[in-house]
Amino acid sequence: MKHGPDDFFMDDRVETRGIDRRLLGRLLRYVLPHRRLLAAALAALLCGTACQLTGPYLIKVVIDRHVMTGRLSGMGGWVLLYLGTLVGAMGFVYLQMYAVSVLGQRVILALRREMFARMQRLPVVFFDRTPTGRLMTRLTSDVEALQELLSSGLVSTIGDVAVLAGTAAILLWMDPRLALVTFSVLPVLVLFVELMKKRIREANREMRRKLARMNAFLQEHVTGVAVVKAFGKEGKSSLRFDALNGEYAAEGVRLTNLYSVYFPGVEMLASIAVALLLWRGGVGLLSGAVTFGTLVAFLEYARRFYDPIKDMSDKYNILQSALASSERIFRLLDEEISPEYAESLPEPALEARPSPSPRASGSAAVPAIEFRDVWFSYPRPAGGGTAGGGEGPPVLRGVTFVLEEGRTGAIVGATGAGKTTVLSLLCRFYEIRRGKILLFGRDIREIPREELRGSLALVLQDPFLFSGTVRENVAAGGEAVGAALSAIGVERFTREWGEGLATDVGERGVRLSTGQRQMVSFARALAREPRVLLLDEATSSVDPVTEGRIQEALAGILPGRTALVVAHRLSTVLSADRIIVMHKGKVREMGTHRELLAAEGIYRRLYALQFEEGG
Repeated sequence: MKHGPDDFFMDDRVETRGIDRRLLGRLLRYVLPHRRLLAAALAALLCGTACQLTGPYLIKVVIDRHVMTGRLSGMGGWVLLYLGTLVGAMGFVYLQMYAVSVLGQRVILALRREMFARMQRLPVVFFDRTPTGRLMTRLTSDVEALQELLSSGLVSTIGDVAVLAGTAAILLWMDPRLALVTFSVLPVLVLFVELMKKRIREANREMRRKLARMNAFLQEHVTGVAVVKAFGKEGKSSLRFDALNGEYAAEGVRLTNLYSVYFPGVEMLASIAVALLLWRGGVGLLSGAVTFGTLVAFLEYARRFYDPIKDMSDKYNILQSALASSERIFRLLDEEISPEYAESLPEPALEARPSPSPRASGSAAVPAIEFRDVWFSYPRPAGGGTAGGGEGPPVLRGVTFVLEEGRTGAIVGATGAGKTTVLSLLCRFYEIRRGKILLFGRDIREIPREELRGSLALVLQDPFLFSGTVRENVAAGGEAVGAALSAIGVERFTREWGEGLATDVGERGVRLSTGQRQMVSFARALAREPRVLLLDEATSSVDPVTEGRIQEALAGILPGRTALVVAHRLSTVLSADRIIVMHKGKVREMGTHRELLAAEGIYRRLYALQFEEGG
């Protein structure tokens, strides 16, 4: 079953009731490739359990045969055998824990890898609607819940069952009447555990939901810390965080209180069983019906009988928490990937990139980009506690234009006209609702993703750099690093730093100015050697000096190269071969700068408005 982004928005409220065999089956598929480790852990567990169950009986033998009779001959052998069972139990527990730990880490490694790979293939609209902090919770907290299940729940539960069954069998074999006394508090214990288990499960679920909300808030406010400071919202943000943190802490206290009742409650009932056993065993001892060694062994077995019950109930809560986490994880893994990642019909590859020819050569221009009656609406955002549905109002309304190969096209218009949407659709970040987009004569929906994205290079208005050096960021675009650096002039400002191109830019490039980040972003795009260069308001956030440098660099780069430029500043697109004027999602005018001025339409008004303000 596929889930939409709106469904994912609600997945913090997943309620897993009982044992969901479907989820357990999916989790088991991640364990099966490591069946040898699982078998080794189970074998070590069973051997360790056998050693633990043997110990109390050996104590009975030593007491009844040697201590009570005063015969020391042969007692040393039994004592050494008892010590051997202790050492064996410790060794087998170590092997079990080591095998389970390795198993859990391998499963979580594979699961995290699959989750990250899935997120890389999800459509952009999914990330538009899903808080980043919530995704981080999926990859960290929820995955850790599964890790806890695998490392301390799955195999250990089997061990607890083995201890319970083995202990009950030994007690019934040694003395059925004392065994029934030992089991007498079980009905009350089971009722108590069931009542507490439900409350602990609900508290665990609420803690994870509130943790996801707090993580989402933290991510948002850490990323937007400059805005918070600029508007003096530190106090308001602190109050909101205190509220979320307080809710999470309150759930933690609630859970602690429940455990504070649960564990002592189980201990008290187990102690009542021991007290009844002492009373009945003492009477039997005085009457000669029970030996002293048997009573001591029964007391030891009684303790070991109730410990697994306490542990199993705790592990059941771990299982419930893990199942709730796995439900959220599998919702992410079940998200439908972007259509460009799906298999497409085999198509001939794009032709090798030709050497740009001068425009004055007179050669016939080849259509590079073509929009044919393209309609598009962004999905309607989710609202409140209900999932959003359908599409919003149309952003593009029958957009049609052609840009020849080797030419520079510019898209201008007022805010909200749909300019950036055109670039997003060309990169196939979103899917069009109607119409067709052609790249070099081919429908972009039929072009494999690697081929499509390899033909395009996008420079955004808000440049994003990865942690690392300047050179590494440029190299992330492609192999032509040297040519890109010299073409844009990145080396100019890096010479001022001691480490030059090896300078660390910091997280998101915070150690560089906005203009410097944009120049690195330009170089990264050119290193790709794209057939089509896409610029989205690429110079609107830089200072005039940096803009002048970028324009100078573009003047040497754009001739002979196909480029589509979105711009608010008309001064940056005056030399474009074709200017496309958009208004309210429609193409209203097309032509050169001179032609559009002569038409005295929307472009003329925009031009007059900007240059009058500038003058």
